[in-house]
Amino acid sequence: MGGFSLGCGLGWSAPCVELLKDEHHFDAFSTNVIASVFPLGAALGMLVVPFLMDRIGRKWTMMSLVPPFVLGWVFIAAGVSAFAFLLMGRLITGACGGMFCVVAPMYSAEMAEKEIRGTLGTFFQMLLVIGILYAYCCGYARNVTVTSILCGIAPIVFACIMSFVPESPLYYVIKNNEEAAKKSMRFFRGPDYDIAPEINAFKEQVERSRNQPVTLSAFLRRPVLWTMAVAYGLMFAQQFSGINAIVFYCQTIFRQTGVEMDSLLQMVIFAVVQLGRKLLMVISSSVMCVCMMALGLFFVLKTHDPEQADCLFWLPLGSSCLYILAFCLGAGPIPWTYMSEIFPTRLKGTASSSAGFFNWMLAFIVTVSFSSVVDAVGNAAAFFFFAVICALSVVFVIFFMVETKGKTFAEILREFGTYEIETE
Repeated sequence: MGGFSLGCGLGWSAPCVELLKDEHHFDAFSTNVIASVFPLGAALGMLVVPFLMDRIGRKWTMMSLVPPFVLGWVFIAAGVSAFAFLLMGRLITGACGGMFCVVAPMYSAEMAEKEIRGTLGTFFQMLLVIGILYAYCCGYARNVTVTSILCGIAPIVFACIMSFVPESPLYYVIKNNEEAAKKSMRFFRGPDYDIAPEINAFKEQVERSRNQPVTLSAFLRRPVLWTMAVAYGLMFAQQFSGINAIVFYCQTIFRQTGVEMDSLLQMVIFAVVQLGRKLLMVISSSVMCVCMMALGLFFVLKTHDPEQADCLFWLPLGSSCLYILAFCLGAGPIPWTYMSEIFPTRLKGTASSSAGFFNWMLAFIVTVSFSSVVDAVGNAAAFFFFAVICALSVVFVIFFMVETKGKTFAEILREFGTYEIETE
């Protein structure tokens, strides 16, 4: 439900940006800033989240996000005609939503059995895109305040559900509370499951990293730099695939296609097909590349051969739907899940947060610049650029991404060469 709450924040801008222009007379620059400040807030949240996770735990970090998350939605709903209130609300909701991207996958990875850890990790992305769909559907109210209130319900629902779920067992082990760790593990495994091997593995993992301070020199070791490079590369591939340009501005993009179908209806259809399951990153990026090429081609035809473009009226919606489906099957969930698995225990909080900060700063750059880039070079060139990045991502994944499916944390660290660093 943290992912659902984030999805509401991401999806809010698509229907509401056009409403702010049409009904509240915001100019294009103001709406671009209101849309793009959400990922900027998420990036700023990355600077805080490692300290909270290590001090108050995974669960209570997420629970502590609920009051400011709701307050942010109150600012947006109450200040719909005031730029400063909208800006502050989007910044706060972005910070809270962004922090979920690190804490929720980490919590999920720490309490899941290794056989289902990857599959379980995809549920965050699935709920995120359901949240986007929910926000798009709320756009049918055609009222920014109503849409914002409906989106603001999500973190309240999250708090109600999460209050019944225990803290991560690994966090309890880190805090030397073995009894609480066992109780938490029994909650997730059931009373008859033999939890001793997993608890002992956690204790061994924590013991290896205990009394090892997180210093800059630890991050400058070659295996850690390599691990960081892979994480950063996946984040770059995710954001420069064009995903947030599509999610934040899809209604605007569909208006620009000139296709005679209600743009809001197209937007909702586009969101429905986001409910996918994880496939290989390479397949995901390949399909996304083809879809971006198709969108670019449509805008070329629209400029140079309008009649032919009219015959291909189905192409913008079809390629956008296939693109977002491919994203949700691989490029969306895998980088976040992967990041929660590959770093040594004592570096995990800082390293994951830095990669998350990088991701959201890229998202901010894409969203704040997309409209200006389109005005300067046209839709076709922008989508062809995204297609090139997707193609390069395929190469990156094939040659540099290490498979983690079905492996223990120790086995993953050995693959990256960081196991010895953990045991020093």
